Amino acid sequence: GDIIRMVTNAEIFRGVITKADDGDKNSNKYTIADLGWYLNKTSQTYQFKNISAANAIKEICNDLSISIVMLPELTANIKQIYFDKTVSDILKDILEKCGGNYNFDFVPEGLRIYKIGDLTAYPEFQVASNVRQGYSIDYRDNVSHSTSIEEMYNSIKITSEKDNVYKELMVLQNRDLIDKYGFLQKIVKIDTEKENADTVAKRELNENAKVNETFSFEIVEKYDSYTRAGEVISVDGVKYVIESTSHSYKDGWHFDKLELSKLE
Repeated sequence: GDIIRMVTNAEIFRGVITKADDGDKNSNKYTIADLGWYLNKTSQTYQFKNISAANAIKEICNDLSISIVMLPELTANIKQIYFDKTVSDILKDILEKCGGNYNFDFVPEGLRIYKIGDLTAYPEFQVASNVRQGYSIDYRDNVSHSTSIEEMYNSIKITSEKDNVYKELMVLQNRDLIDKYGFLQKIVKIDTEKENADTVAKRELNENAKVNETFSFEIVEKYDSYTRAGEVISVDGVKYVIESTSHSYKDGWHFDKLELSKLE
């Protein structure tokens, strides 16, 4: 429950201790999460009536006394009731209605909301004072990489059903992927009074028409560097979005395990 601040030449991290292991008489181990952890643990109810996504987010942050560090112009109209939802899930849904290409995270100053791809990371480390700094990614270790088409769908059929009457509303396909991998179709049933067939089809195709890739590795970076999830990083000339980071400090070294996905 205590708050931890990590400060070098500036404050690079602020978090809450979520777990303390003090069974060893010589040392304690602590698990610390950034302050966004509270958003995953706090449920709330909101009813938004035709306000912009940006204003909805401002209202949520004002209720929780959260400072906003970065907020783009989000003009999507929000008309939604959120009942007993975690704050993080509410924010995710609002950003999904803005196109789904946004991320949010916590830095010491407060909440950042930004378009995925706008922020980049360049972690470096230095083995010794007389050695030039190196790009941490070039010295990655414990690398794991795999690709799969098991979850791919390259054709989306939108349907509806009312009073036992079944309708096929539309089909949206990625012809390049069909030609390369074969025909893989997903059927999605919608309520036409609540959802738009074209919008749902585009969203489903965007989420499913791709090769799933998992890529992770561990790096060492400087103490005054703190690579965060949501930032973009270059690996051998290819850009990836950092899905998650796990930082650890041991024997004077700052380790960081990264989970990546290729930037579309």
